[in-house]
Amino acid sequence: MPLFSIIIPAHNEEAYLQKTIDSLRNQSLQDHETIVVTNGCSDKTEEIAKKNVNAKVRHLSLSKPNVSVARNAGALNAQGELLLFLDADTQLAPDSLQKIKEQFTPEYSVATTFAQPDSGKLSHRLALGFKNGYHYLNLYQGCSGALVCRKKDFHNLGGYNPEIIVREHRKLAVNLLELGKFKCINTSVTTSMRRYQRWGLFKVTWFWTKKWVQDKSGKLKESSYETIR
Repeated sequence: MPLFSIIIPAHNEEAYLQKTIDSLRNQSLQDHETIVVTNGCSDKTEEIAKKNVNAKVRHLSLSKPNVSVARNAGALNAQGELLLFLDADTQLAPDSLQKIKEQFTPEYSVATTFAQPDSGKLSHRLALGFKNGYHYLNLYQGCSGALVCRKKDFHNLGGYNPEIIVREHRKLAVNLLELGKFKCINTSVTTSMRRYQRWGLFKVTWFWTKKWVQDKSGKLKESSYETIR
């Protein structure tokens, strides 16, 4: 059995999925399997997923788009001890799995990584630098685009809430924190800045700041938001 099961939910991600899968092929630690869960796709995402199927990559297809349902489906089919939920627009650094293996020790129940933007814009670097800072300082337990937990813990807690598609990582992380501590792994993923490019830095920052304040005050209201492709 592999150590890692990497679960990639993919809804209309034809522009990013191949790069994400390629980043897994380039890992220094190859003790892993990948499960791509396409859900409600209307572009070439499923075609890309099928072309990559081999001994280490599996493909599941769901008819309706729902990122939480897709992640749960991947986890139900996972063989690894550790689950790594990876966004389809996010690529791991070559040392990421090795670093997670070394640093995700038993005292931790949930982890993410540092993140860097897929663009060179200063505003994007500053935005992710801020996000990295609050993860590193444990001021907030969120997700960089990659979230790690143990399979047994995930299933014992019931996985992702299928009714939540915004901040679903945060909800899972809060539940996992009942079992251990949060860790920001010392490796980086490269993630798409398409939402910043479409919305602009101010709108994105204001949206997530409101969610953070609501969360801290216990008044968080979940809602869907514009899908950016």
